[in-house]
Amino acid sequence: MKKISALTIGIIFGIWAADVVTKYLAVQYFSDGSSLNVLGNYLGFRLVYNTGGVFGIFQGNALLFHIMSGIAIIFLFGYYIKSPYNDIYFNLAVCFVLGGALGNFTDRFFRPGVVDFIDMGIGIHRWPTYNVADAFISMGAVLLMISFYLIEQKEKKTR
Repeated sequence: MKKISALTIGIIFGIWAADVVTKYLAVQYFSDGSSLNVLGNYLGFRLVYNTGGVFGIFQGNALLFHIMSGIAIIFLFGYYIKSPYNDIYFNLAVCFVLGGALGNFTDRFFRPGVVDFIDMGIGIHRWPTYNVADAFISMGAVLLMISFYLIEQKEKKTR
């Protein structure tokens, strides 16, 4: 997979589009305060606006996080272009993070905060409500760790 290819752009755009569409549906169906349990109390959908950072920290700082998100997107894209790494894990990781980051960045332009709607947990022990972009950012972070581990192992073998 070339670093910047139709596939790369397609993955980033596909994640961004999936995020935008699911957030649109969440706003359409849950703006009235309703929720939907899919797997009992373990998994459901409810609408939350996050005006802060990851996991809802520092609520009310939307502008700060918008600026930080934009800088992070530019930095990650630049790092991706200049990086010598080109394995499948690294490429997918960056595509996942960029697609998710662009989804949340877009949300901050058009809504009072980032739309979160996926609610998971057991009883009163809940994971912070999240969205499709957050899921891809998290998967991308895991893939990035795997990629760096594999690169390190490969470099150790060549020493």
